[in-house]
Amino acid sequence: MFIITISRGSLSGAKSVSDALTEKLGVPVINREQVLEEADKYAIRETGFTDISFIDRAPNVWDRQYYRSKHYRLAFQVAMLELVMKGSCVYEGHLGNLLLTGIPFVLSTRIIQPEEKRIQHYIESNNVPYDYARNYIKLIDERRHHWSEFLYNVNIEDPYFYDLIINIDEITIDSVVEMLSLLVQRPEYNSNDDSMILLNNFYLMEKAKLYLFLAPVTRGIEVDVAADSAGKTLTIQGIHSVMDSDKSEMHIRSVLKKIEGIDKILFPNSGKNFYDK
Repeated sequence: MFIITISRGSLSGAKSVSDALTEKLGVPVINREQVLEEADKYAIRETGFTDISFIDRAPNVWDRQYYRSKHYRLAFQVAMLELVMKGSCVYEGHLGNLLLTGIPFVLSTRIIQPEEKRIQHYIESNNVPYDYARNYIKLIDERRHHWSEFLYNVNIEDPYFYDLIINIDEITIDSVVEMLSLLVQRPEYNSNDDSMILLNNFYLMEKAKLYLFLAPVTRGIEVDVAADSAGKTLTIQGIHSVMDSDKSEMHIRSVLKKIEGIDKILFPNSGKNFYDK
């Protein structure tokens, strides 16, 4: 299994690459709209972020409400994991690579193009004056930067977050596709038993956080979660709550036992372990 993420740093280059890749490799492309649809079951529409294109505007005061942004991040994260865990795929979008950080076989790429080329492309596509196109390109770059900082506290232009940054002014789309197709045949960009365990553990950990957030009785409880998918176990530590610890643990257990694939919920600090199945 392989996963390629393609981050947008051009107007249409990322989509052109992802479309050509999926055709060559015979795998599906996943985008933000599909993830949002998958996340409907986690009430992601209630956040108010789903109808926003992150190039339409920057975050405002209303967006900065903690619970709205946390709900969006958790629901989007879990929904994206549920989609990519179905098999090899290409994710084309703005911040997808950040949501899979720590999964070793993900090939994370960013497609870029010189500003002047982006401006000329926008002029040709929209029949607008040069100054309008230049200001528009600058504006969408600023807004993408603001949203990535707001939601994930990162600079998406930082090369640290990518395996490859590809300038499509210097290389053709066909060459990019050929190069990426060859890379995903390498063992470091294919899953193995150990990396799949990491992916499954990560998914269960994020799902546990989401369940605790969505349940009214545990929404205000902050915890550290570790998951062991092979052992079907969740370990809960570092509970911070206005409730006493016994009541917090009772509510946490009542919520997390609903997660499929979990048989044990451990509270090592209190010495209380629950075997639910």
